[in-house]
Amino acid sequence: MWSRLALCVCLAGSVAAMCPDDPEVDLCEEAADETSHSIRNGAWIALFLPLASTRPSLATGLAMALAAGSVGVDAVTCGELKTFYKNEQCCGQPTLELSAPVPGTASCPYSFAKPACSNAEPQTPRDLTAGAVGQMTPKAATLTDDQANFLPLVNVHFHLGAEHKSEAYSDDTDSIAYDAASSGRRLASNPRPGFMCSKSSLNATQLAPYTFSYCKGDVQVGKSYEIHYVHSSAGTDNNPDAINADLLADGLGGAANGRGLLNPMVVVQGQIFQIVNGAADVDDMLHGWTVVGHDNSVMYPGSTTGQSHDNEVCSPYSITWHVDKDCHQVSPESFDMLCKQMKETYGMEDDLYPHGSRMLVDPMYVVKSEFVKPLA
Repeated sequence: MWSRLALCVCLAGSVAAMCPDDPEVDLCEEAADETSHSIRNGAWIALFLPLASTRPSLATGLAMALAAGSVGVDAVTCGELKTFYKNEQCCGQPTLELSAPVPGTASCPYSFAKPACSNAEPQTPRDLTAGAVGQMTPKAATLTDDQANFLPLVNVHFHLGAEHKSEAYSDDTDSIAYDAASSGRRLASNPRPGFMCSKSSLNATQLAPYTFSYCKGDVQVGKSYEIHYVHSSAGTDNNPDAINADLLADGLGGAANGRGLLNPMVVVQGQIFQIVNGAADVDDMLHGWTVVGHDNSVMYPGSTTGQSHDNEVCSPYSITWHVDKDCHQVSPESFDMLCKQMKETYGMEDDLYPHGSRMLVDPMYVVKSEFVKPLA
């Protein structure tokens, strides 16, 4: 991911030098003219250019170390780098594997590879219907409703269909058809549908099409959507004096890595809405969990969701889930107002589209039923 230009900018600091075409300059041979400090710095940078293409992890690690302030211009001298380059016999061998770390760099102590489900903590979504079972005992504690609302709201997004399953939303007709036709493809433009609320009692007027002005993609009358209200201790408050202050943004980066925090407390509140003409108008679906009500809800420990995870590759995050087991009907105008608020108040764009729903996780990788408790 680190291009030649990016490395130059990152490593050169305030030196306005171009990367030399010859990466051997000032490294293998004594330069005839060493009057230019900028050229010497440019050659120092050039040491890492072959590594950027052949050893991306090393280049990235160096850039991360520099960004963190652990490596600077004064930390390693050009002479030391030159000696290292020669000792490694790199001259004329840009693809040669290094036998030792570059001076001043350290390997990243974290692995960001997603774990196999056999190694992961309990996953989400879980079957919430009566009698559903799980096999895992969690290590993480489950946060309560008050504790969740103490954390800043960092993101609101919605999934096509419910990722969870309850008696109120259990129609998997669309999911079965998608899985049969998709052959495992995971395209953002073609999100996987989850469970739907029943349409059997709705008439033609209630199901008449509606033109959405702000919501994008597969947002239609009659379909159901699981809205996720994401709270995280990594959030950045608009007003630090207000506990519930929020600064919403697209994606979950702010929840999982906001302000550089890698181990935040995260709670996701999931609520399922079916879009129906003539249904209730909700003025503030952006905070629908508290506005609409959630009396029939459960809490349990799980993970992040989405189509990038399945029953083989699992999420690395431990997250508290609060899920409303009811299906709430809402007018299309209200759902479109949600997208309007996301766009106009917070500048959100990506999350105006529905996300794909993760397949219901195998009981082997979800918590036992004793850890699914009424919301407290």
